[in-house]
Amino acid sequence: MADINKIQDALGDIAVGKILYDEPMSRYASLLVGGKADALVFIVNEDQLIQIVRRLKEKKIDFLPVGNMTNIIVRDGGYHGVILLMKGLNGVSYLCTPERQHYISAQAGAALASVLSRALAEELTGMEFCAGIPGSIGGAVRMNAGAYGREIKDVVEIVFLLDVDGKKKALRREEISFSYRKAGLPPEAIILSARFRLEKGQAQQIKKRTSEIIQWRHEKHPLEYPNAGSVFKNIPGQTVGELIEELGMKGVSCGDAQVSLKHANFIVNRGKAKASDVLELIALIQSKAKQEKGVILEPEVVIIGED
Repeated sequence: MADINKIQDALGDIAVGKILYDEPMSRYASLLVGGKADALVFIVNEDQLIQIVRRLKEKKIDFLPVGNMTNIIVRDGGYHGVILLMKGLNGVSYLCTPERQHYISAQAGAALASVLSRALAEELTGMEFCAGIPGSIGGAVRMNAGAYGREIKDVVEIVFLLDVDGKKKALRREEISFSYRKAGLPPEAIILSARFRLEKGQAQQIKKRTSEIIQWRHEKHPLEYPNAGSVFKNIPGQTVGELIEELGMKGVSCGDAQVSLKHANFIVNRGKAKASDVLELIALIQSKAKQEKGVILEPEVVIIGED
């Protein structure tokens, strides 16, 4: 367990930039729940990140890099360590090789929306399936984000990492064992950036497909309330939303946390929900699914911190 004085001593002689101590993570999580982190560091470049990670490891202080916090729940007891907010690593660039191969490169903190915008500007197709997903590149790669029969593994070319020894490393697509909602990357490796290989398309068709997907998401997903996206990973043969409906859980609440009336695999914050309300609801759904259907539901959201 870290304490604030230990963190201050560890980072005191590094040009850290903005750092907040004892900071409520409910201010940053898309679900608007979560206890305090001992420290929240705003990462602005790779050199700063490398220095901070090296020092935290030396001092044996727990830390966790996060992107847009769109699928993370911090328990009400908070996170005892340092949260590294990667949103400042948001560079996006385009490359066309002499062989007419087209690549978009993006840093880990770049929003998927900004990558899609750059792809559209360059008339590149292949990542439209990411339209409307609110996360960042790092999270999308780490969880092999996907929709409409496509996944990140289908377009990623290279992933650049900071490995466990604090060294930069590049892994090509064929070196990574991707599976459903998971990239086979070392757990302690930090994603720095990724390069995606896309194809030339027609701007109007790309824009139309992107708009269709975004409209579909608005129609099907409860975007009018704070949420963390899909709560559970899908299961073979049936969507989890359908299963939760069959269990009679649609609309069920714990405090201000509610199983969405629009899409049962979403839990929404109706106002003043706490992380404990959300976690109680998750546990209740899992229990009923196991007892009544013999199904073990695995969370897609990442749960961290202490009760």
